[in-house]
Amino acid sequence: MSVFISYSSKDRDFVEKLSIELVKNRINVWLDKWSMQPGDSLIDKIEEGLTDSSFLLVVLSNNSIQSEWCKKELNAGLMRELDEKKVVVIPILLEECKIPLFLKEKLYADFTQDFEEGLQTLIRPLRQLSSEHMGRQSDGENVHDFAINWGLDKITGEYLLEIDCVTWFPKDKKTVLLQIIIKGDKTATKRYKSQYDSGFPHLMKDTLLNELKTNKNTKDINILCQNDKIDPWMIKLIDSKMNLTFEIEIRGVLMGVDTGNDTVINLIEILEMLDSLKRTE
Repeated sequence: MSVFISYSSKDRDFVEKLSIELVKNRINVWLDKWSMQPGDSLIDKIEEGLTDSSFLLVVLSNNSIQSEWCKKELNAGLMRELDEKKVVVIPILLEECKIPLFLKEKLYADFTQDFEEGLQTLIRPLRQLSSEHMGRQSDGENVHDFAINWGLDKITGEYLLEIDCVTWFPKDKKTVLLQIIIKGDKTATKRYKSQYDSGFPHLMKDTLLNELKTNKNTKDINILCQNDKIDPWMIKLIDSKMNLTFEIEIRGVLMGVDTGNDTVINLIEILEMLDSLKRTE
């Protein structure tokens, strides 16, 4: 899901700056300039963008409140909010102006004084679209909870990526904890620090998750979870071109009622679930 931004073309510079900052915070943005190609139907594309968005951001300025087109987008968003409860309208105050009556009761993000302060206020309610640290998915019978954490290990100071996924099997009265621990070498750590300083702290994490799905040494792994022992997988990923090495430990822990039955977890299914959650959160 994404956010749709309604604005006057006269405020384009501000909106482009805002959109870039939202993308940096892992929030998908529907912006006409980015989403439309020559020949596209303006009305159809905007309707599609509004329908697929969870939030409608309305940039309020003296320019936009006089724009008939902005009023139409706002009315469409408000109808979805009232009738379907599938979109939330958030006003963004760019400058002092006459706020439409039906928006006055809503809390708004104030950009009139300080851009950064307004951005942090806006991001707070949008966090649910960008959470890549934790989430939940259900396939009808079973529930999968996950947590992903990464950064510099407090002890070694080197890059560390940890993935914990708990799968609940209510019918079988058991639970499986899948743990993936990835440690980077000094070169990988140096590269992560560079990415972090450039504003892309998630880049190495995303690359590693994709590599786990496609690498011949990991993509076909099935983790056997037994009631009496843990048999971890120990793997190395080496990027000879970049001179990066990662040590990976994967293990599954079986918990709950001891029925005497083992359980097999397919790694690729878990990784694909994490990827789907990243796209739809």
